[in-house]
Amino acid sequence: MDRSIRAGISGFLLAATINLLSPTYLDFIPSFLAAMLTIYMFRIGTIKDGLVVAFMTYIFNDAILGTMDLASLYLANEPYTINVDVWTVFSPIVNAVTALIAGYIGVRIVQRMKPESELPSPPQDIPKDRPILV
Repeated sequence: MDRSIRAGISGFLLAATINLLSPTYLDFIPSFLAAMLTIYMFRIGTIKDGLVVAFMTYIFNDAILGTMDLASLYLANEPYTINVDVWTVFSPIVNAVTALIAGYIGVRIVQRMKPESELPSPPQDIPKDRPILV
């Protein structure tokens, strides 16, 4: 579980970097890509841990970037207006569903990978009561 929490924080940092460097607002796409890439990089192999990584990436990314957006409006002393439309209503639902999909796809990609080649087993110790034949 500790590895999945570290992966979720890394996913948030990756998604926030993508969001901050992109010239337009990309909705859920940076979080989606960051969650899948982080699951792959950390080799998260269970659905439970994959969902932890995906939801941490999404929640932290939305919360931190939303806070930064509102703080920038506050510091600029600009009024905050919200226009309620269809996307405003369905955006949290879309984020939750895509987080589920990102976690599932990321784990499936990791599970389909070839297992890493194992190192040969170390040589067995020679018992001391047996004579060594030369």
